[in-house]
Amino acid sequence: MSERPLRIGDLAARIGVHPEAIRYYERRGLLPRPARLPNRYRMYTPEHLQRVEFIKRAQGLGLSLAEIREVLELKYTGESPCQHVRDLLRAKLNRVDRQLADLRAFRRELADSFEACERSLRRHSGPREFCPVLERIRVGGRERKR
Repeated sequence: MSERPLRIGDLAARIGVHPEAIRYYERRGLLPRPARLPNRYRMYTPEHLQRVEFIKRAQGLGLSLAEIREVLELKYTGESPCQHVRDLLRAKLNRVDRQLADLRAFRRELADSFEACERSLRRHSGPREFCPVLERIRVGGRERKR
């Protein structure tokens, strides 16, 4: 990258974010306020670019902006943020594991409901008043045998 400063639109385009995201990062304390020209344009340095790239990659790992700010504060105060990052990632892994278990259970329920419809349609041709899935929903449990 060249060493010349970037205006907010140029910085945003390089990273693939909206300029308002850059302003938001500044307001949230994630990005140091840049120098301004006499015309009040913000001028961003290569360090700003690196910081925004870091923020976007950290978000890609599932870190919230508050968590990213904590990590940056640790890093820029000279402390090692490694253990803190590990703890954040462990918590995220645990949450993802719970979500996956919930999704697997939901998928089983959908598949069971689909199969109940298939069995019912194979047994009875033509219009019907009874739908096993709707009955299951109505009674709040498993399909009742008919």
